[in-house]
Amino acid sequence: MKVEVQELGACARRLDIELAPENVKKELDQAYRELAKKVSIRGFRKGKIPRPVLERYHRSSVEDEVLQKLIPSSFDQAVKDQGLRAVGQPKLDDIKLDEEKALRYTATIEVLPDIALQTYGGWELVKEVRVVTDADIERELQDLQNRHVSLVSIEEDRPVQEGDYVLISFEGFRDGQPVPGSKAENYALVVGSKAVVESVERGLIGMRKGELRDIPVQFPETYQNRSMAGHEVIFHVTVNEIKERVLPALTDDFAKEAGGVDTLAELKEKLRNNQEEMAEREARRALHEGIVARLIEANAFELPPGMVESETEGLIANLQRQLRQQPGDSAPPQLTEEVRQQLRDQAISRIKRELLIDEIGKREAIAVDDADVEADLQRLAERTEQRLEYIRRQMEQTGALGSIRHNILADKVLDFVAARCTVTEVSKPPEPEPSTTQA
Repeated sequence: MKVEVQELGACARRLDIELAPENVKKELDQAYRELAKKVSIRGFRKGKIPRPVLERYHRSSVEDEVLQKLIPSSFDQAVKDQGLRAVGQPKLDDIKLDEEKALRYTATIEVLPDIALQTYGGWELVKEVRVVTDADIERELQDLQNRHVSLVSIEEDRPVQEGDYVLISFEGFRDGQPVPGSKAENYALVVGSKAVVESVERGLIGMRKGELRDIPVQFPETYQNRSMAGHEVIFHVTVNEIKERVLPALTDDFAKEAGGVDTLAELKEKLRNNQEEMAEREARRALHEGIVARLIEANAFELPPGMVESETEGLIANLQRQLRQQPGDSAPPQLTEEVRQQLRDQAISRIKRELLIDEIGKREAIAVDDADVEADLQRLAERTEQRLEYIRRQMEQTGALGSIRHNILADKVLDFVAARCTVTEVSKPPEPEPSTTQA
């Protein structure tokens, strides 16, 4: 096979590829032998049809079949032999299968650029670590209580109060007609949790079990369900059941059940350690993000346009899936040009981040081995309080081990760069408590 490579810029190459006649002849002979076993032509026994007769009737389809086999395999081999890092699909031109049965064609491809690393260290950086306060621990305890809440049916005939757990049935009507997608039976919610439209939750307060009430809701023009947007919808709501949420007392028994420790004091210490570990992870992640921004700024290089477009389209599709909350909405939400440009910038940063991390990893011989993966899975198991075997099996079944390896490599590389910088660690003040003052 002959290959000539022409550079069309930092991220594009043109390959003129020629396969020797003997290679093409071999594939054509095999294709005709297989064809002879399958086809029937009047006047000839099956399997005994002469080659010239087969060529007369099936030459075009056979040559197409051979081209579909030879072009991908020869292209892949050419890219490998030339040491090119191709991305996306090639653009094929000038495909010729001449009388001597030599195959010639041209493939234009995008390639990853050669990155000439300029700088990856020597910066002055700040690492902000969030201060864990007693208020953080109290919030963690409250969350733990809420996760172990008991639901007790209300015996007395009392109305719904904020904080109650209720089962309701409802359906929305506009101009007396049912609104598609607005009906639910035995819908469970905690009143005040904003699980449904706030005005509906407010309307539930004071209702009794079995009571039916019409609750009007004025939807904004921007509401996702277009059949409700900008309209007043009357919801027919029935309370089917009322239960009171009873929080467990903060005792040593609660600590044993909810936290796997012997005393409440030990539970608080465990929660504090977890919060401090989380604060450290957050600080490390923010430091890494700052390092990536410095790396991108200090090491300029071009990117294949098709690669950028593909990554951008993926981000756009993902955002549209998030915005499309109504199952009945067929058309994807429209995005402004400003949002699309922001996603394009994000795509460029993502690609450059990955390429720079890989390049630094190669230059500095930073690698990820099985022990690194095992240690990361162990930390995940401890953090989520799940068995290591279960975590490993889940990752293997979902094909996530490759992503874990890449994330470990990224952390190793960025830690390596951080070690080459001057990093000043400072305490990040706690977030102010939300105000309880009513406007």
